[in-house]
Parts: sequence; structure tokens; C-alpha cells
Amino acid sequence: MDRLKDASAIEHRLLELAHTTDAKLTAPALAYFAPCSIDDAARVLDDLTIRNRLSMEIEDDGTIVYQLFGRQKLAALPPQPAALVRVAAPRHPGASPVLAGLLSVFVPGAGHLYAGRIGAAILWFLVVGLGYALIFPGLVLHLFSIVSAASAARHLDAPSPRLLAPPAASGHRASF
Repeated sequence: MDRLKDASAIEHRLLELAHTTDAKLTAPALAYFAPCSIDDAARVLDDLTIRNRLSMEIEDDGTIVYQLFGRQKLAALPPQPAALVRVAAPRHPGASPVLAGLLSVFVPGAGHLYAGRIGAAILWFLVVGLGYALIFPGLVLHLFSIVSAASAARHLDAPSPRLLAPPAASGHRASF
């Protein structure tokens, strides 16, 4: 997992921690939540204390706890792009760009359907079909459909980094 190093990003996560949980604001808690190093979390907390945004208390066991002035619990925000994790998408073996192109030769959009891009398949079928009403644009669009289907199959077969939401808020990515 990539660790945050930017102080403003760590501060943003601190505010989210403070306003969405009842957790004690400590450097280890922030480091876990951000995620960042404990040293980076402590620097951000100390800087905010120096600027009078936080107060600092030392508990009996020596734990340094920070208090945010005006802290109140708010509803959790949906995950932001910075909180997303970059992972490699699973491979889909057997997606042949040649077969996708050949399918599109016979029926525009069939290659996209083969590559799992249903929306693109419907769109290419309709656009090429309407283009054939004017004959020449239909031929040109049909060629573009064939190339696009082969490209879709090539991208489907290769692992590509995708942004996936954390398990609590996973979403689906639409593609055309």
C-alpha cells in the first residue's frame, strides 16, 4: 500500500478521522488511518498544535492525545479518489483481437460484445447501421468498428491497472 507523505493529504485524513469516528487522536491512530508513517503523522499533529488548531494532552500512561477544537461527529464522506487503491485487473485469457475483428466484419459491434463491452457493442451496431443508410459513412464506420473491437479485445487480454474502491464502497466502472 502506498503511504501518504504530503502534509495536506495527511491533514485531510486527520479531519476525516476526527469527524467520522470517536477514536482518540494520536500519531499511531492517524498513521494507521491516513496511511502514513508515525513520524509524518506526529509532524502534522505537532504542526497543527503549534498553529493552535489542536491542543495536546499527555495521559497518565504517557500517550500523547490531541484534541480538535469544535470536534463533532459528522456522516462519513464517500471515498475520494486519493483513497482508492491501484491494483492490477485480473487477466481474461482467450480474448483474441483477431476473432473480435472478424466478428465485427460480419456484424458491427459483435467483436465488442465478445470482448465484454456490451454498451460499446450496442452503440457500434446502431451507429454503423445508421451510417449504412448513407453507404460511404457506413463503410468507414464499419472499419472503425473492426479496429475498435480488436483494440478492446487486446486491452481485455492484458492486465491493466485499475482503480478499485476499498471493500466497503466498491463500484463498477463503465466503459465504452
